[in-house]
Amino acid sequence: MNKKAFFTGIAAGITAGASAALLSAPTSGRDTRANLKDKQVSAKLSAMEIKGNVGQVKESVKRLVETAKQEVPDKVNSIKVNAALWKESIEPNKQALQKEITNIQKTVEDLQESLPQPPASGK
Repeated sequence: MNKKAFFTGIAAGITAGASAALLSAPTSGRDTRANLKDKQVSAKLSAMEIKGNVGQVKESVKRLVETAKQEVPDKVNSIKVNAALWKESIEPNKQALQKEITNIQKTVEDLQESLPQPPASGK
């Protein structure tokens, strides 16, 4: 493809589009320029507002991260301590339950030994 012809076609298309836009514009050039200037100022104000909001979000995230760095390890340690205390507090109950289970198993074995055995089938 010929590059010169391609770029000439693009330039002609842009020129024709701009001309058509100017000729079919519903307002005068002065009004259009004033309108564009207002839109530009509005866009700049919006961009500044967005920039400020982004700054606030970044600051909030930074504070959240710092707070998490300080509080999460404390909470984790607290949970570990509480879990250890709970485990320690249930140990006597655990041992008592294990002893009771052992006694129940012995009682079941004793009952099985004391029951009459069914007669063996002659098959």
